[in-house]
Amino acid sequence: MTAFSGRALGAILGVAALATAPVAASAADLALAPAFAEVPTTPNIDAAFGVTLASQYVARGVAQSAGNPGVQGYGEIRLFDWFYAGAWAASLDLPASKGLTDPALEVDAYIGLRHTWDRLTLDGGVIYFWYAGEKGANTDYWEPYFRPTYQVNDWLTVGGLVRATDNFVNLSAKELYLLGNAKIKLPNFTNNSDLGLYVSGEFGHRWIGKTKAGFNFPDYLVWNGGVGLTYKSMTLDARYWDTSLSRRQCGLFVNDRGWCGDRYVLSLSFDTTLSALK
Repeated sequence: MTAFSGRALGAILGVAALATAPVAASAADLALAPAFAEVPTTPNIDAAFGVTLASQYVARGVAQSAGNPGVQGYGEIRLFDWFYAGAWAASLDLPASKGLTDPALEVDAYIGLRHTWDRLTLDGGVIYFWYAGEKGANTDYWEPYFRPTYQVNDWLTVGGLVRATDNFVNLSAKELYLLGNAKIKLPNFTNNSDLGLYVSGEFGHRWIGKTKAGFNFPDYLVWNGGVGLTYKSMTLDARYWDTSLSRRQCGLFVNDRGWCGDRYVLSLSFDTTLSALK
């Protein structure tokens, strides 16, 4: 590996992804608009917030917490059913012993526009990845995103995600991340209308170019699938993640050959809004 691939590469593990909004899936994605949520009528001014306990943190198929449990949380202001801004934070485990930057916390600040027309929701904005307390390198960077979601019928929702930057982990590398997803709402055979059950999955591709030091990150496919149980504002989600990265490529990518393969995540989330509490 080239000289830059030590601590600076560690921040790749902190890249969050996949979910925009709270759903135990990918990091920054958790902080943005829900990838699969049905969007209700909202007041002109509202606030959303939530917390997640997860068996581990995985973003875009790559481990962020060395397989250890962690906590994540977010807060978001929403104005006039168009504008929103917020921050999402997650505990990390990217140790210096592996040549990583060992940040104390990942904080993803974001701002954007999101609106729903009947069954179609369009969501676009920009997110700033800040890795607090890094050692030996500064890997913070900006990333614009666009996420369309379409509710096909009462039980099927489909969507996509486009994220891109020209300064991945502050190394002047270009990145493009494309993702498609689907969620199926399963029938409720109980008498409790507060209970819900779903299955969902995502499939995507990640392209990353050369850094200013000449290192070329490997491109790869990423996918996940899982099942979830909802009760009022709580969600219990069990999810499987995997990538097309070989063990050798994973070692080049994040200095650990075992952080890009099969990953299983169990998470318990609580999400609500101020208007829902009134």
